[in-house]
Amino acid sequence: MSDAKKTYLTRRSFLGAAAAASFAPAAPSFFIGKAHAANEKLKIGIIPAYSFGIYWLVQDQGFAPGVDMEFSVFPSGPPAIEAMVGGSVDAITVGSVPPLAAMARKVADFREISVCGDASGLFTIVGRPELETLSDLEGKRIAVTSGSNFDFFLDVALRQAGLGDMEHTRVNMEPIDAQAALIAGAVDATVPLATSRKLIFDKLPGASMLAEGAQMPIDKRPSIMDVFMTTQQTLDAKEEALKQVVAAFHDQGVGMLRENNDEVVSRMVAWQESVGRAGVQPEEVEPLLNGYFYFDTAEIKDVFAQDILKNSKRVQAEFLVNAGKLETMPDLDALISDQIVKQI
Repeated sequence: MSDAKKTYLTRRSFLGAAAAASFAPAAPSFFIGKAHAANEKLKIGIIPAYSFGIYWLVQDQGFAPGVDMEFSVFPSGPPAIEAMVGGSVDAITVGSVPPLAAMARKVADFREISVCGDASGLFTIVGRPELETLSDLEGKRIAVTSGSNFDFFLDVALRQAGLGDMEHTRVNMEPIDAQAALIAGAVDATVPLATSRKLIFDKLPGASMLAEGAQMPIDKRPSIMDVFMTTQQTLDAKEEALKQVVAAFHDQGVGMLRENNDEVVSRMVAWQESVGRAGVQPEEVEPLLNGYFYFDTAEIKDVFAQDILKNSKRVQAEFLVNAGKLETMPDLDALISDQIVKQI
């Protein structure tokens, strides 16, 4: 196991709390939002996480009246990236790790043109009932997806607690398998999915919350940003349409989220039902939706102008290189593009 030495990003105080996926290709499902006559069409690949759902909200509410978004639903980032390379979608919403891996392999001229949300506040470390602090993980087995956002969060949390050199074993498992292993007693702790964390506490009474991203000091949290991504070719060909939807996301979308949160929760329930997750309740949606930090127009401009996104990606890419998950650092100067944000 790599014991990488890294310098972590210190962010401005307004940046609050806000996931990488496996490389298993799967066929997308399709749905179309509210239509507007004679508008430019954007084909968007979307993963059903709530920060990404704000783009569906933009279409649902007609916040970008010059654009019709047609959505393709993917289970994770890698197949969405494959679809974008193949031309079946124009842009995608994606977690922070898959673009770094794809850019490092030089698959295409990828561009991250905006941020959907900072997800760091949704990450936790959950342990068996007898564990009380992170130091109790010494010599223990921690189930976590190797090289993922979950692994990155664990790495940062241990280092922030002064435990970066603590002996422990990381068992490479997907999040669902990891939580089952914790419940069964096969491992001592895990970094679970926020959407299924409650199951651990239901099945394992007394399970301990060892670390929470939302409770870390703002300047100590790992920055784990979900992004809106395209290729340079599409960016040049559909710049105006992309500008309209990105502007609407950070203005009307984030504005509605902050000013009429209950209604956005209601619309996210409808969105989850439309992508095949029937039965989601508002009380389940609300803490996950609001666990992200979303950037309004002024804030997203700051994220790009001050290289906050680029620095966040650099820290994460260094972690992946040192952990042996990437052979080389991706070209972050090319990957992070302000071509859209500087115009909104």
